[in-house]
Amino acid sequence: MTTQEYLCRHFARMGARVVVRGPRLRQRTKITIDVGRDRSGEVFVIGCEEEVAIEVIDVQPCSHHLVLMVRDGSEKHKFLLGRDERHWFAAAVPGDAVRDVRTAIASLRPTEIEGREAIRQGEWFFVLEPGVNDKGAVILRNEPLSRGAGSKPHICEQMMRKGGEVVMVSRAYPTGLSLASYHELLATNDDARSYGWRQMVRDAAVYARGEIRHKDHRTIDLWCWHRVYMNRERFAKHAPQIAFLD
Repeated sequence: MTTQEYLCRHFARMGARVVVRGPRLRQRTKITIDVGRDRSGEVFVIGCEEEVAIEVIDVQPCSHHLVLMVRDGSEKHKFLLGRDERHWFAAAVPGDAVRDVRTAIASLRPTEIEGREAIRQGEWFFVLEPGVNDKGAVILRNEPLSRGAGSKPHICEQMMRKGGEVVMVSRAYPTGLSLASYHELLATNDDARSYGWRQMVRDAAVYARGEIRHKDHRTIDLWCWHRVYMNRERFAKHAPQIAFLD
């Protein structure tokens, strides 16, 4: 049985289609997992090198999720694939304890909210904080909430932030440089001045209120301030390096 046949059989159990192909030109990693679209709708597209072994370790047809394990020599990387409201998604999952869909989902939940109720929209979790003080705070309107370059932002009707680190962000440094590192780079690299920098705040405590909108998800309405947390995908070694920016 080919890898394509093997994966098609398991993906069909959760109601999805998949295409396996060789690595793309200039592909930086040995495997990529994307959600593409063809005439029949959305389809998972896996681009991988021949020496990479792919194994499905759990499928949950009722919830439309599965867990992939990718072996590259002695390394093992795991991914959660599934359907979230309107679309299919793929997420790298952190940690070595993931063995099925349940533990994969649990590994993505922020550790800071353990034992607390949260409202989720995509990769973002919103935890009720009715007592937060907004006196004198700058309240932003229709503000994008983004996990970094390439992600589609969620739009918050009202947002405020507290604390955090001021960083300089560009296409070359999407997760940001501290001001000290930024000035050091400019002093040693003349080309860096043309990188299109903008100042942002990293790892601030972010709060949202009102409607949270995203075209891939149902709109949620937060009646009072909620603390915003991002899922833990960024802690997976095999995930793109991303940071909490707003």
